[in-house]
Amino acid sequence: MKKELTNKSWLIGFLGCIGVLGVKGEPNFLLFFSFFSGFQYIWLYKLGTMYDERLIANKNKAAGIALKIALIFGLISNLAISFLFTDYEILYRWTLGIFSFTFAIGLNSWAYLTYKYDKED
Repeated sequence: MKKELTNKSWLIGFLGCIGVLGVKGEPNFLLFFSFFSGFQYIWLYKLGTMYDERLIANKNKAAGIALKIALIFGLISNLAISFLFTDYEILYRWTLGIFSFTFAIGLNSWAYLTYKYDKED
């Protein structure tokens, strides 16, 4: 059994909008972009609360694909910006933003792929 989700649990994803404060202000606010991963609860709520072997297998399959893609995206984009900018403050800001978005994209795609694989079976 997983913890109870409501149909409003995905609203935590809107906390990611606080990350806009880090664009011109304090760079640590850029980490709030990772709260966009809260939109994964849309897909997890649709799956329901019943866990079985098939769902666990689908979750593991989706995690392997989604997190691999997110890791490759994060590494390539961080490598690309390291060649584009020489100012350390800009590099720091971009790296924080990429790290946050990579986290959010990875978790959202993991939940979506789990839902997709579960509905295909």
